[in-house]
Amino acid sequence: MAGRKTDRSTGLSGCGGPVKKEVAPTFRSARAKLQFTPTPLGRGGHRLFAVVLVSALSMISPGICRAQVSYVARFTLDKQKFIQDEPVFCNFVIENTGARTFSFRYRFPDRVLNPDLEGEPSFSVREQNGRAVPDPAPRPCGGAKGTVVYGSVTLPPGQAHTERWLLNQWARFSPGHYRVRAERRLPLLTADPRTPEFSTAPAAGFALALNEFPFEVAPSSEAERRAVSQPYLKGLEAPPPADPAEAALVLTTLPQPFFLDKLVLLARAPASERRWNRNRALEALARLGTPAAWDAIVKIARGENFAGPFPGGQAPARPDDALRAYAILLLGERADSADLPALFEIIASTSRDPGGDSLRALGFFHDARANDVLFEKLHSANPTDRVNAILGVRNLNSKDSIPALLAMLRDPDSEVRQVANFALQGLTGQTIKLSPSGGRTESIRIAERWDTWWRDHNASFVPAHQGPCHEW
Repeated sequence: MAGRKTDRSTGLSGCGGPVKKEVAPTFRSARAKLQFTPTPLGRGGHRLFAVVLVSALSMISPGICRAQVSYVARFTLDKQKFIQDEPVFCNFVIENTGARTFSFRYRFPDRVLNPDLEGEPSFSVREQNGRAVPDPAPRPCGGAKGTVVYGSVTLPPGQAHTERWLLNQWARFSPGHYRVRAERRLPLLTADPRTPEFSTAPAAGFALALNEFPFEVAPSSEAERRAVSQPYLKGLEAPPPADPAEAALVLTTLPQPFFLDKLVLLARAPASERRWNRNRALEALARLGTPAAWDAIVKIARGENFAGPFPGGQAPARPDDALRAYAILLLGERADSADLPALFEIIASTSRDPGGDSLRALGFFHDARANDVLFEKLHSANPTDRVNAILGVRNLNSKDSIPALLAMLRDPDSEVRQVANFALQGLTGQTIKLSPSGGRTESIRIAERWDTWWRDHNASFVPAHQGPCHEW
């Protein structure tokens, strides 16, 4: 991002410095003096505790004078009573109460699965009896946490910044009484007097916020759910410069059958769309779980033509391979044998990526027809087919798969041998490594080590159970 932006709702002037990808960033803590100041009772009778921080830049080089930052940070709820499937937003507000401008990293407030990112808020939701509420977040395959793209916000003295965090991303609410605990430790940065840039290490201090709120969720009718969804459905269709990101987040987090067509539009957005996550729209269709929703996923997986209105323009006629790949993964994780004909068709009709994605997904079905296709493709003349078939056989997570994988260690193609060794390590937990630069001689030696291990463990070996990455 470049230039400056203004948040009209808060009077915030934001600094649009360079956007960069960061994974689990760390900041060294500066010495700080904390003063906890209880504020008057907030709405709903709960007490808000604001934390005022004054800290010195004592860890920057001696040439820089000491600087102080002061703030008030807190979480709030808009109200204390909601209906089922209504968005529950927890607002984070930080106000610069000092005389010195500071900045902090900012991104659109949607949930990330990596709990180690510093500065991200933490929400813990419990029922009235103290029992934790089920977490609806998907579990990424392989435990992947991904990356987060940050910009930055500059907060001059006297101004405030507000973020709206959708609690429904952290908890699935049924009718009842709940309590949410919201925490955040946000690194604050101040300008280096010697340059126009903000210092990034060490932090000038940390904005601390900790609040707890009780709230109630009441039963709802379809008419009531339609009513609370209307502002977000309209927000999705608002013309530029309106931003539909929050509307898209709500609709994909709380999918309803009566806006299935909107979820399909969100999922089938062009690859250039950056205002929302297309994969989350596909996940919303899977979470909705109706026959019509799964039919839409199957059509995307097959790459069927699509024509229809699209917010801000026209959707592409056919879904791209990346979108098809995720749809195929969802079909594999669902593992409904009714979807096998569609995957067989994809495998037979294309040798491109979707065909390979479908081959790998067959292993999740544990179906005799799918297994026959997988073992047949192990003998394909195409090395790419053999690689994908190996990964599909690995997904069977079966002791009976090991002899076939052992045989693939002697394949004439080096990549096939590497993937077969990788699959065996994942299935057995053994660490018999095959060098990427090793030739046929080393491959034979490694294959003989695996053969020996299998003879010694065949009778007692049981693969570790692996659950699905998502629970649809």
